[in-house]
Amino acid sequence: MKRIFGRRRMSPAEAAGLYRDGLAAFESGDYERAISQLSQIDDGCSVSSTLAKFYLGQAHLKFGIELMNGGKHVVAIHHFNTARRLNPDAAGLSKYLATCYVAQRNFDMAVEEFDRSPDSNIDASTQAIRLAHALARNGDYQNAVEKLVKAVDAAPHRVDVRRHLGMLYAAMEQYIDAVCVFQEAVELAPLDAELRRCFGMALAASEDHSEAAEHLAIAMKLRPNDAYLGMLLAMAMDAAKTTCVKVRVDPMTDLLAPIDECSIDSLSELIVSEPDFVEAFLALPQTGMDDDIFSLMAGVLERALASNPEFADLHYHCARVYQRLGRTDEAIDEARRAVEINPRYVQALIQLGRLYSSQEETLEARDRLSQAILYGGDYPDVHYLIGELYRRDGDPRSAADSYRRALKLNDHYGLAREALATLSIGE
Repeated sequence: MKRIFGRRRMSPAEAAGLYRDGLAAFESGDYERAISQLSQIDDGCSVSSTLAKFYLGQAHLKFGIELMNGGKHVVAIHHFNTARRLNPDAAGLSKYLATCYVAQRNFDMAVEEFDRSPDSNIDASTQAIRLAHALARNGDYQNAVEKLVKAVDAAPHRVDVRRHLGMLYAAMEQYIDAVCVFQEAVELAPLDAELRRCFGMALAASEDHSEAAEHLAIAMKLRPNDAYLGMLLAMAMDAAKTTCVKVRVDPMTDLLAPIDECSIDSLSELIVSEPDFVEAFLALPQTGMDDDIFSLMAGVLERALASNPEFADLHYHCARVYQRLGRTDEAIDEARRAVEINPRYVQALIQLGRLYSSQEETLEARDRLSQAILYGGDYPDVHYLIGELYRRDGDPRSAADSYRRALKLNDHYGLAREALATLSIGE
């Protein structure tokens, strides 16, 4: 076994076992065990390692919520901090994968929209926000506040102006004013998680910790993947000495949604240029989380195919992902398309043969597998499958010939030897 700087390198089998056990624990809601298993995985930058880190962060987040709901606020804060370190952007699975594999850190929710807009195209309210921030940076807080107060009067429906005014009051430690402004803003936009967070922090700063906890809990319900909100909520609850605020723990919450179009596009571009990325996913051991993981991968492949319908590889990979999801009819359509584009595509022909076999279409299956052999796929498992198809159709002689061919190619092929022995006994 190889060692890295004196430490034994984890084998793929060990990593797969920990991954399978960790995700099973996560799915069952045993977050403490999930943390124990997933935190041991040390498999470089592999897909399994990356997914393990994502679900490890989720496990710390969910376990932190459990602890917080049980009144163990200090321990909960530790788990929320760990979750933040593993997934600092509170990203869903698509964003997380895109960030890890495309190395584009362009998903920061803190980027302000007005900072990306040309001066000539912004409205009066946004101009007032910019000017207020410029004045505040120069220490002229009073003038900055006056600009935003006027902007609120001019556009009372603009929640963003009130939010920036509240933030400015908080920066000036005028927390009563900040609370009043945030209260007005929350009444206008009660489902704005960031607004609820700001309101909660202002309330906590003014030492109204119970009310702060209420608003932070609402923010966390709106943004359940955000460990930072969890940490703030646990701190507020600890300060208020309360356990009356509860947050629901749901392992399926917000793992994939909302769908981020930018990250899906980035992953689809990656798949076009690096098809091995899909192979690495398909090599993952099966777990109860497959529907989430492979539904995401199916969506990414569909996006890639929309732009590159002539790529046989993409159709082939899509067929395999559909098969993993149990969508056999769609898998057959995609495998057929791959073979139509490239009639000599051995792996696609084998895949199509296996799919037809699973649907009891034995003639079609044998035909495709025979084509695969003709074009270079003279493999023991292909001959073995053909033998199984012949046996299914009641042709033991042809089945025996196929098993013998498999054994000729691989004398240690146990399944073929057992199948041949069974035929011999029957004769």
